[in-house]
Amino acid sequence: SVINDKIITQKEIILNKSHKMQNMQKLLDSPKIKAWRSLMHAYTQIYRYLESELLKENCSISRFQIFFYLYFHGPLSSIELAKSLNVTRGNISAFIGRLSEDSLVVINAAEGRGGKQLISLSKKGKSQFEDLFPEHIKRVEIVMPDISLKSLNALSEIDLNP
Repeated sequence: SVINDKIITQKEIILNKSHKMQNMQKLLDSPKIKAWRSLMHAYTQIYRYLESELLKENCSISRFQIFFYLYFHGPLSSIELAKSLNVTRGNISAFIGRLSEDSLVVINAAEGRGGKQLISLSKKGKSQFEDLFPEHIKRVEIVMPDISLKSLNALSEIDLNP
């Protein structure tokens, strides 16, 4: 009878876990959750592909992103760059130090900005980015599916920062 009680208890635990699993699985059935999971999967796959292609050209995706922001939005302070890339200022400082050693960026004191230093691409950095960027865009064009303007606008409007 103690053995039977243990067997019944184990069966109840298994059934309870199975019921919880079914309830958890149902949470994944919502169209918005399916879309989110698809976006996360696509992001991971595309990121890995683009990163591997950039590495073949001796450029990490982090370096490429810094080039991108400095080329199209620079000059920027390390704080602005860190916020744009959603990384710590320490990470940016380390990257900028390496880029500076390779003569790919120039660091200048910003007038009228409280002594902040502004980072911009050097001629060498601009040239390197201008060589990389068109091929990168071709790769993005190849791997990205067509997305309706309505969906693209809806995704672009997501802003959860207060």
